[in-house]
Amino acid sequence: MAIETFPITLAKAVKLSPSVTHFYFTLAPDADFSFVPGQFITLLLPHEEKTLKRSYSVASIPDNAEPNTIEFAAGYVAGGPASERLFNMQPGETLTASGPFGRLVLLPEHPKRYILVATSTGITPYRAMIPQLRNFLAADNSHEVIVLEGVQHREDALYLDDWLALADNYPNFTLRMHYSRETLTDNKAPYEHAGYVQTAFEKLALDPSQDVVYLCGNPQMIDDAFARLKDLGFTPHGVKREKYISR
Repeated sequence: MAIETFPITLAKAVKLSPSVTHFYFTLAPDADFSFVPGQFITLLLPHEEKTLKRSYSVASIPDNAEPNTIEFAAGYVAGGPASERLFNMQPGETLTASGPFGRLVLLPEHPKRYILVATSTGITPYRAMIPQLRNFLAADNSHEVIVLEGVQHREDALYLDDWLALADNYPNFTLRMHYSRETLTDNKAPYEHAGYVQTAFEKLALDPSQDVVYLCGNPQMIDDAFARLKDLGFTPHGVKREKYISR
């Protein structure tokens, strides 16, 4: 069966950090697009005599997304053919997309604790889950969500206000921002930590019988994190993974 495609038109692009931009694409008025938070779309980008396929997790928050709009974030890679095409688009230009795809979604039978781990734009599928996470946290005070977001520097943090708002409203939500190249001083915020996100696992008292860990982002992080989780007793059933190609 052929995969259905549809046109999307750039409405606007908002820079989130020195290298990451949040894109807003509109759909045709009669389009019927629905997604499960955590899924992604694939862009079909013409390049020379071939078509590049690049996938981006939908970042739209269902509760407050603009109507008939798909949002996602992308990191710019100098010289990357997909990056050059996407980041040089002007509002009103159109691309072809397909989807949604993917199984990085919350489970129908919730665990006691979700550990959502990401590097850079790997955080976007979790942003789309925020309404679901609010319901999960509010339903039972024993439920917990921990978001581990890994970036190089403070200025690279993505959607920080969204996560801090969750932390302000739900004591059973925890944010850990991990900086791999930032020097932290004594007056750092409580959520700020040095080092890679996967180094936090030993500090969280992970329990394979009650926790489910989601991994999204840099393939090297995902491979290293999965190996560490296996050493801690996790099976593939308790770890959900999604890698991305940024160029």
